[in-house]
Amino acid sequence: MNKMELFIYLLKSMILSGIFFGYYTLFLKNTIYHAYNRFYLLASMALSLVIPFFKLSSFTVSEEQAAGAKQVLIYLTQLPAAQVQQESISWEILVIMGISALFVGYLAYSILKVFRLKAVSAKKQMGDFTFIETDLDEAPFSFFSNLFWKKSISMEDESGRKILQHELAHIREKHSWDRLFSQLICSIFWMNPFNWIMQKELQNIHEFIADRDAVGAGEVDAFAKMLLQTYYGNHFLNPSHSFYYSSIKRRIIMLTTSKIPKYAYLRKVAVLPLVAISLVLFSIQLSAQETKAKKAKTQSTAAKEQKQAALDQKQAAMDQNLAALDQELAALDQKLASLDQQRAALDEKRAMLDQGIITPPTPPSPPAPPSRTKSITVDTDSMVIKGNRNGKDVTFTVNGSDKSISLKDQSKTVFKPSSGQKEKPLIVIDGVITSEINLNDLNPNNIQSMNVLKGEKATTKYAEKGANGVIEITTKKP
Repeated sequence: MNKMELFIYLLKSMILSGIFFGYYTLFLKNTIYHAYNRFYLLASMALSLVIPFFKLSSFTVSEEQAAGAKQVLIYLTQLPAAQVQQESISWEILVIMGISALFVGYLAYSILKVFRLKAVSAKKQMGDFTFIETDLDEAPFSFFSNLFWKKSISMEDESGRKILQHELAHIREKHSWDRLFSQLICSIFWMNPFNWIMQKELQNIHEFIADRDAVGAGEVDAFAKMLLQTYYGNHFLNPSHSFYYSSIKRRIIMLTTSKIPKYAYLRKVAVLPLVAISLVLFSIQLSAQETKAKKAKTQSTAAKEQKQAALDQKQAAMDQNLAALDQELAALDQKLASLDQQRAALDEKRAMLDQGIITPPTPPSPPAPPSRTKSITVDTDSMVIKGNRNGKDVTFTVNGSDKSISLKDQSKTVFKPSSGQKEKPLIVIDGVITSEINLNDLNPNNIQSMNVLKGEKATTKYAEKGANGVIEITTKKP
């Protein structure tokens, strides 16, 4: 509840209290309906706090229908239909709460004083109440089932017996509960003056009820004379019932009054439509406020949805970017795996070089100068040429019709591999099959032995891999 809501609530509560107390003053005050008046005042204090919380949607009116109403009515009937944003507690609310806490603390201190007085005083259980003797000037007084009696007052006297009957009436009627309830409301809602007035009136009604029980059917004059001889003091927020606490004039008047007022039943029943009207009046809401609140809520919802859609789009774009990054990372991982394989092969070859199993490749010899010979003289119709191509030995046969073949005349020259060319044999070094190695790269000083297997021996030991023969090399161990 923010500051404005609290102000409206307190204002409504004050107006309701004023309406209920005004009805009491006009139709119920100074009547003999003490029990009815007692519960009326208690209910008025409670309803003035509860009714402002009611919201009757069945009594809503449109803004056009309420155009002719007074401006103060529209202001008083305003309560936010939708939940408003919570604000920080303002200093005004803190001041109100602080003063209320002081009043409640003082009330608790007064109750504690009563119990401490009971603890240090002489006690005697007498039926349904506890008789406690004390020397306090405020005595005699009662608090729940405890009767605090002043020692200087003799119960043998007529006045002492009347006072005793008066205080026992408070105990039987359980007036202490009414006092605590009303004083607690006054302590918390101290800013409502009608609460204090109704609390004072409730205490007077308690005295009227106790006086009736003490006097009984007669002896009104003697009781009135006793009241005139007494006095009363200050009893601010005092939860106990003192015999001297009340207006003496009103008490004597109520003792001598027995006339039933006119329209007695109507006076009691008319309070029901008053409560109903107050409930409707202070619970009504303008439909325009609800429409405005709904519209504001709709706009707020639409803005939230737009923000959510924008966030979803940004999230989708981020997801796409992340997917592209994942693909790039996967490609990089593949490249790294390939580089790792190449590095492993290089490391293996470097280890073999370090162990001397293979020799570093000799740098290629510089190309031979181009031959200036333009023709080759051949004594026969064919010639065999042996050479090396891409690291492999190749044999070619030259066939020509002329014995002198020009290099430029290639139409009559045919180069083809010899039918006797062999595939490369399988090479095994220290029991490990080594592929793509040139025997010329091996260092002869590191070779301990060499064994050549052909035909069936090679295939028996190495299966199909030994079909072209096997060269087994054993290196010297360091």
